[in-house]
Amino acid sequence: MYRIKYLYFIGLLLVECTLTKENIPDCISIDYWYGDRQTFGDPGLAQPWINIVGNVESEHGIQSLFYQLNEGDSVELTWGQDRHRLANPGDFNIDIHYSQVNSETNSLRTTVVDSSGHSRSRVMHLSFIEGKSWPLPYEIYWEKVNDIQEVAQVVDGHWQLTPDGIRTLDPWYDRIIAIGDSTWKEYEIITSVIFHGYTPPVPGPPNYGVSHAALAMRWPGHDMDKNQPHVKWYPLGATCEFQLKNNLDSCRWRILGDQHVKTEDTYQHFSIVLGKKYHLKSQVENIEKNLTRYRVKIWPADDPEPERWQLTAVEGAKDIPSGSALLIAHNTDVTFGNVHIRPLE
Repeated sequence: MYRIKYLYFIGLLLVECTLTKENIPDCISIDYWYGDRQTFGDPGLAQPWINIVGNVESEHGIQSLFYQLNEGDSVELTWGQDRHRLANPGDFNIDIHYSQVNSETNSLRTTVVDSSGHSRSRVMHLSFIEGKSWPLPYEIYWEKVNDIQEVAQVVDGHWQLTPDGIRTLDPWYDRIIAIGDSTWKEYEIITSVIFHGYTPPVPGPPNYGVSHAALAMRWPGHDMDKNQPHVKWYPLGATCEFQLKNNLDSCRWRILGDQHVKTEDTYQHFSIVLGKKYHLKSQVENIEKNLTRYRVKIWPADDPEPERWQLTAVEGAKDIPSGSALLIAHNTDVTFGNVHIRPLE
């Protein structure tokens, strides 16, 4: 292989970029956070979207970013901080509807053009398994997992496996892991959470006034809007959010339902210790008169489970009737532990 060196003058800065014979500049990088080979649909598909997340970098700055699925048209991507789903400079999230992919093997090519006019492409292989339904009950023991995508579906964020569970690498707006099936109706989730740190809640993006760890139920996937990636949360079942306040002795629950219907406990406060493990439990069930009940509780891992639910919310007949479960970290650095989901009798 021969190499050609180009010199670029940007202001008073001399930048050297090496090109290989394939005309691929070493100063441009494309990183798929969960590998060049990813499989979706096994054990099921938790939402209509297949999300490919990662980061791109260039010494000269990025001019454009786009992807091509199989032999289809090029689709332009958003990159960098967008005050919602994209956290850091160069971050991207390719959201592809499952109806656009072929059964079995697909080729996904991501291409970056930098401000000096040079480009680089990287291809990943995307496998899609049709026809599987996510089983219920369902359990995840993270210590037995080598690939997050084998047991769950990453919607947003860069996560890593640790001895204690799965942890956010870059805390930001709604880092999300989806588990389950669009047909799940009445079920219960039990997991644990360790709070390592958080961004104190402030008005405006990316906090939007709250910092929390949450369990969501009956998730149908982001609704389509004009953004890339889509950012619209509604319609949904509900998110049960345990909110961290400026003073960690005044944390409290909020259940956020469809169309911003919310139930918040402003009287019952909880004290949280960073680095300590807590259990989380949430439940969704249908009750009389076409109503849906959501309820939740938290307690220290070394204490017995409290008998009473700490916050309950009821939604009307327009509530989403089914959907998957989510683990969510919103502007918090957390580790979620093993996950146990079972149907309600």
